[in-house]
Amino acid sequence: MNILITGVSRGIGKELLQLAVDSSSITKIFACSSSEGVSSIASDKIECLQLDFTDSKSISHLRKAIGEEPINFLINNAGYLHQELFKDMNVSEAKKMFEVNFWGPYQLINAFLPNLLLGEAHVVNVGSMGGFQGSGKFPGLSPYSASKAALANLTECLAEEHKDQKVSFNCLALGAVDTEMLKKAFPTYHAGVTAHRMARYIFDFTLHSGKMIRGKVLPISAGTP
Repeated sequence: MNILITGVSRGIGKELLQLAVDSSSITKIFACSSSEGVSSIASDKIECLQLDFTDSKSISHLRKAIGEEPINFLINNAGYLHQELFKDMNVSEAKKMFEVNFWGPYQLINAFLPNLLLGEAHVVNVGSMGGFQGSGKFPGLSPYSASKAALANLTECLAEEHKDQKVSFNCLALGAVDTEMLKKAFPTYHAGVTAHRMARYIFDFTLHSGKMIRGKVLPISAGTP
């Protein structure tokens, strides 16, 4: 089966890529990152593809590269986080968070919907507890949390529109994970969950839960951060 994973250059995405390489269920991996030739993992399964959600032409180029091949699994993992108080936030940074965290997955799903339907796919959008209704919120994360909330709501809407078709949509709202992105935003904060551990959960959920769980936004956190 074929899987498309975004944001594979580091953190959770890089761990997901390794898990896909090691899985006997996966025969081909479309590994997407904003940089070319991103994979430091050697495998004949991997096809490295450039995908920059801030570039309006990037998804159309990706569409040509993949063609009509079925996609059985899609993990929208790529994300962008900039921490700054709302009163000081540069609008361009806020827009970039929406471009990467919301509009990117939106356009990717839209462009590859025929491939996803052909593959009877399970689409997993990687969200955040910051965008989960009723969770604890932190200063400096308003555009990030809002973009992830939009992604969660999109997941529910897509599940409703395609409930009579063999494609599933779910969103995993992650708590804090020990990644470079988190450390850059919060240098003194220590997350208790490693990127590998979270990637294992996401990967297993993607491969095995699409037929049983549909249209859900699931909090994956020991607390409410």
